[in-house]
Amino acid sequence: MDTHRAAIEFRFPFPRDLSPDIEQAQRHSVAWARQMGLATTDFALGQLEAWNWGRLTGHCLPTGRGDVLDLATEWITWGFLYDDQFAGPLGNQPERVARITENMIGVLYSTSGTPGENAAARGIADILHRLTPKMSATWMARFRDHLRWYLIGVLRMTTFRKRLEAIDTQTAFEIRRLDIGMNAMIDFIEVAEGFEVPASVIGTSQIQALRQCVVDIVLLQNDVFSLPKDRHQQEVNVVLAMERSENLTTAQALERTAALLDETVQRFLTVKAGMAALYDALGLGATDRARMERYIHCLELMAHGSVYSHAECVRYSTRPEHTRPIAGRGFIQDLHLDAGIELAHELTRTNPG
Repeated sequence: MDTHRAAIEFRFPFPRDLSPDIEQAQRHSVAWARQMGLATTDFALGQLEAWNWGRLTGHCLPTGRGDVLDLATEWITWGFLYDDQFAGPLGNQPERVARITENMIGVLYSTSGTPGENAAARGIADILHRLTPKMSATWMARFRDHLRWYLIGVLRMTTFRKRLEAIDTQTAFEIRRLDIGMNAMIDFIEVAEGFEVPASVIGTSQIQALRQCVVDIVLLQNDVFSLPKDRHQQEVNVVLAMERSENLTTAQALERTAALLDETVQRFLTVKAGMAALYDALGLGATDRARMERYIHCLELMAHGSVYSHAECVRYSTRPEHTRPIAGRGFIQDLHLDAGIELAHELTRTNPG
């Protein structure tokens, strides 16, 4: 039995489901990764098949169908492969990662380089290109901002790789809330559902609180399932931060993690119970109310589905071959993100005007 998993029973008072299109999404995501140049070797493609991001995404976004689930799965694939690049030596060079991050942010906003320069840039540019006809400019701006903060989160993580002992629980939370990339994943709910939550409503404290609860629920699940791997590979992990900074045993840290999960679920339910007052205050009609209830339902599906995404994915197996760095280096294929990076280049810019 996986003792670190058995210590927490992930039981949520939320519904769960699984998209029927997971096999198609898995096939398409592997073919897409090969086309983009993210995975071109037999080993890399074999790992993508084994990890089965199509099934993982289908648990988190069970209302996703067809090309929408394909797109979401490709975003998940891209996010994992990008993040893994920093599990090796590059992750100990934040000065290089800062410049990689600037280049990638430039790709998001079409201000630097061309997507054809590297596989990571091609991949995210392709996802943005295919989302653009489906979603409004306002939604795309929000999604880009969430991608930007994901990239910054990955950079922030690398600045702590050499001083993990100095990370307290709150700092670990702040890092993980960004580098897990969940806000971008949550945005895909609107793609799947065929309606957008307007910025004026997304920005309310209630919706932000619900989204943050989902982020925290998923990151705590992830850090429990990743515990053996992260312990061996020296990664930022909330459970490990509790052990180190609060002098807790593993059992005590997991007990506290379970309590945090319970508190977060209760916070979600409390906010959800008060949503009618927000709808009244905003003057929402029957259609808008029904859509917001549907949106919250999908948040619940994502929070609950993530348990099965982790439990069924071989990437989170506790077998030794899955807790050691992938291929002895941390990634399935080197994407050469730092090709052409010059440390002498200034990060700050002179205003164009």
